[in-house]
Amino acid sequence: MMTEAALLSWIVTGLLGFGMYLFKRNLEQTQDDIRELKRQQDRIKEDYLHKNDFREFKTELRSMFEEIKTDIKELKK
Repeated sequence: MMTEAALLSWIVTGLLGFGMYLFKRNLEQTQDDIRELKRQQDRIKEDYLHKNDFREFKTELRSMFEEIKTDIKELKK
């Protein structure tokens, strides 16, 4: 028959094992969440305008405004 110390040792070992299982499962879930967030962040970076793209757009828009101004001035004459 087991002594009280041996029984207590088995209980503590079992509780520690169960605690480590829960910790490992939580850690794996957190790592999966981080991977998914990084994937989403990369997707967002690909989908949205970058500074250079916006700079080109602004230049294009300015040239269009200049053309419109010129056309309006010509119409007034």
